Amino acid sequence: MYRIPKSFLLLFALALLPGAEPSWKSKPIQQWNEADAKQVLGNSPWVKHAMPGLIPQQTEAQRREGGQMGGGQGVGVGIFGSANSYPGRGKAVPLEKLTVRWESAFPVRAAELKAQELAAPDWDGDFYAIAVYDVPGLKSGDRNLASDLKRAALLKRDGKKDLKPERVDILPQASGLTTVVYFFPRSDEITRDDKQIKLTAQIARLYVEQVFDTEEMVFQGKLQL
Repeated sequence: MYRIPKSFLLLFALALLPGAEPSWKSKPIQQWNEADAKQVLGNSPWVKHAMPGLIPQQTEAQRREGGQMGGGQGVGVGIFGSANSYPGRGKAVPLEKLTVRWESAFPVRAAELKAQELAAPDWDGDFYAIAVYDVPGLKSGDRNLASDLKRAALLKRDGKKDLKPERVDILPQASGLTTVVYFFPRSDEITRDDKQIKLTAQIARLYVEQVFDTEEMVFQGKLQL
């Protein structure tokens, strides 16, 4: 009868241990390999996967009354439709989770370089930059789109004033989807004491809400945002 080596069983058991930390956490960034980088970009405290809500289509009268994007008014989760597809670009697009990545965090920027992500967003200036990837149904040629997206996004912290983006970049992808990058001012500093930071954003008829935990976003003893 074939016997499974004890060394293999030990390795398998270790792999199943709850709470086992990914390898990148215990290494300096300079020692990361491509696998470490892909772990950071795929599943880390700076990268989340949010299922957007679908906002019902407004009537012409509602658009005239509130202005495009609802006039910047807050959107409650109670108005989301239950549809699982988004009617973008003349055809239904399956509604899937969107990757929300804290782009300005140093571990993320380092991982993008190590993984050779040539399409990663780039910019100048001192911002908290957060990107929402693979957004369907946007028309990048719309002159008002960036200003509409800017009015309809916030970073929320308990007991503090909400942060509003100073600018929004719209980056078309070769797939026909879009990356939307929000730039929030660092002049209002986010600290570990803030505990949780919530991004809320309305993108056309999609509503995205994602929470980030500052305690989890510490690397090598420093909050990385």
